[in-house]
Amino acid sequence: MPPRSLVTLFLHNEVGKMSQPNLVPSRSLVRRAAVAGLLGTLIESYDFAVYAYLVVYTAPLFFPSGTQGTAVLSSLLVFAAGFVARPLGGLFFGRMGDRIGRRRTLVLTVTLMGIATFAMGILPTHDVIGLAAPLLLVLARLVQGFSAGGELMGSATFVAEYAPPRRRGLFNAMTPLGFSIGVALAPAVVGLATLLTSGHMASWGWRIPFLVSLPLTIACLVYRMRIEDSPEFKALVARQEVPSSPVLEVLRDHWRAVLRVAALSLTVGLVGYTTSAYLPIYLQTEAGLPKGTVSLVAAIALFLALPFSLASGFAVDRFGRRAVLVTVLVVITVAVFPGMFLMGGAGTTVFVVGAVFWLLVGLAGAAPPPAYAAFTGFFPTRVRYTGAAIGFNLGSILGAGFAPYAAARLTAATGNPYAPALLIAAAAVLGIVVILTAPTTDAGSTAPARLRTTDEGARERAR
Repeated sequence: MPPRSLVTLFLHNEVGKMSQPNLVPSRSLVRRAAVAGLLGTLIESYDFAVYAYLVVYTAPLFFPSGTQGTAVLSSLLVFAAGFVARPLGGLFFGRMGDRIGRRRTLVLTVTLMGIATFAMGILPTHDVIGLAAPLLLVLARLVQGFSAGGELMGSATFVAEYAPPRRRGLFNAMTPLGFSIGVALAPAVVGLATLLTSGHMASWGWRIPFLVSLPLTIACLVYRMRIEDSPEFKALVARQEVPSSPVLEVLRDHWRAVLRVAALSLTVGLVGYTTSAYLPIYLQTEAGLPKGTVSLVAAIALFLALPFSLASGFAVDRFGRRAVLVTVLVVITVAVFPGMFLMGGAGTTVFVVGAVFWLLVGLAGAAPPPAYAAFTGFFPTRVRYTGAAIGFNLGSILGAGFAPYAAARLTAATGNPYAPALLIAAAAVLGIVVILTAPTTDAGSTAPARLRTTDEGARERAR
């Protein structure tokens, strides 16, 4: 787990610059809120990503068949099943977060996620209980998806509502930064597990990365219990403006914003999961790299790519979310095909593979900060959690959930191992169109008038 100082290093000076302490929470509370959001998304992304890195081990154990390819495709469908449950989780936890508060809701989401992942690590295989094994695996994956449906946008909402006025871009980067750390931690743990003999890894070693989720979850829960609810939600409660039917209000008054968030979520999810979850499979099946080598290369590259998210957050505060997101999507569209070609080329060294993988996942990690700023900015405080969660999770089904499976199927159908680059290009075009046609100002806030004026002025200057 990343040390607390990693985040504090970037946030301490920014929080210290706030000049109106009577209108904002204390510096220590703001830092704790940012770290709490980061840790929750770290758990969520680790739990989801670790499954993808273990597919080559779990596929024959839960989906025994005549060919490895068929078993892998079945396992990738289970990967997608977790995303199918996300919209339901978004509805349930989004409503809860807008009704009873962000903090209590986020404690519940991370608890369910940790329990589901730990359960995957102790599941009996097909040889032991037959058809019940894949069914229980799907069930655990659905619970993961249900809880994740409320975690990511809940965390983004929580952190955004704590953010200092002039540093919303940087603070919006904390949630995707936690996501990136979790995605990087997953192959690191899997890579260490592969130091076991191949026989031990195939029989019981694959369980270790799943079981690691338990101490991570406990640590996150302890930290989240030390924070308070966001100032904007407490203002809603004080003004007795907590919505009675946030889902109905979102669908009636903010459905256009929901569609925008869904489209941007599809873009960010497809780009992110194709690079982080499918490319490791590509390196094993197409480039022929050993499983352990791929896990370690991916872990190193993903950790080294973390500054991309922070740099993107700083850029949002300087240039605005629209300019940053368009630039990132254009660059990754241009880079992905030659990058895949270079990684899969005969004679390509592991160093070159790692460098190209680092660049691609870094660019993919730079897209979420401006997108998350848009997700939370499209909705007013009273329905922000619900609206962002519904839109984000609808887009995640196709964008993130089916990205690895779609990439694998497209490769199999065309016989072209570089075909997934077309998926990324298409998603990037969609994201560019949506962000260029979306409003450039955020929805209203329930924060005190003086603070709201300062915040809106800062956002306008940032754009």
